[in-house]
Amino acid sequence: MDVKTNASDEYLHEPPEKRLWNESYFFDFNDETVRGFTRLGFQPFERRANAWFYFVYDDEVYWYRDENIPLERTFGLQSSTPEFTQRYELHKPYEEWVVSASGDCNVANDANDVFTGTDEQVSMTADLTFSNPLHDPLDIDLLVDTQYHYDYANQVEGTLTIGGEEVPVSGRGYRDHSWGWFRDWTPGKWGHMACFAQFGTGDCFTLIASTNPGDEVHHVYGYHANAETVRPIRDATVDWNDGHDRADRARAWAEGEYPTEIDYTLEFEDGTEELCCRPTHNIPIGYEDRNWALSDPDGPWLTSVTNRMPADCQWRGNEGLAWPEELLSI
Repeated sequence: MDVKTNASDEYLHEPPEKRLWNESYFFDFNDETVRGFTRLGFQPFERRANAWFYFVYDDEVYWYRDENIPLERTFGLQSSTPEFTQRYELHKPYEEWVVSASGDCNVANDANDVFTGTDEQVSMTADLTFSNPLHDPLDIDLLVDTQYHYDYANQVEGTLTIGGEEVPVSGRGYRDHSWGWFRDWTPGKWGHMACFAQFGTGDCFTLIASTNPGDEVHHVYGYHANAETVRPIRDATVDWNDGHDRADRARAWAEGEYPTEIDYTLEFEDGTEELCCRPTHNIPIGYEDRNWALSDPDGPWLTSVTNRMPADCQWRGNEGLAWPEELLSI
């Protein structure tokens, strides 16, 4: 696990001539009243960009998502459509970014409406500063030399304005940046179980546990970090109390039957740690598996669901905030 030091890697990379090449920027945020995440993604070979902005406030989910923004409507790390503009500004490499957005968001109060969409919309603007990292940016080992990924936890300050109501944001942030060709969980019924958790003590956890078609963990990346130390996670198990097996879990979660508790057992060199998350909502996102085009151009494009869950969490008696994430096949 290496510390990221190359400032140029904070910017967009020159893509190869590979159809499945992708570059993504994620920013997650949590405070006691509002939780959210944003993404800008780019697939230059397909001449398209993706913009996501999802957040939960006052028991409602607000979101905008467009998977097919023409690259001609992007300007560096900005996407602009008639409905929505989203911009990422780098102020200092690995230390400070500003995420801003404005436009109309969809509104829903249950997982199924988030997944299928609603007719209700509200105007929204955002101005969020991600700064004061809790630890150095760390490379993620994805086992292949065609993918690159690093992340770190930090603080977030700013405002959301929802239909004229100004909502202050002051809490915990998390960001990751990835680029490369081909994702190791596709094609086929692969997936992952992940969690990004932070505590007021300054401690944070990142876990990505990749699963094979038999639902077995085949690779674990992650760490526990604070300002003084970084402890790599050697292995992990994940248990949820949803009562569903793999065959129907993704559909059940999208319909609202997501777990009320997720328990992570994390193995370190010096012992194990228990991390318990209690999701408050589920935000299901359909995953387009473009790899189907390699073997079956007429096959289904929607092959799995990414479930992102704002959650309260507990570790060693400390209360924290987290974003569990599960990629499940359908």
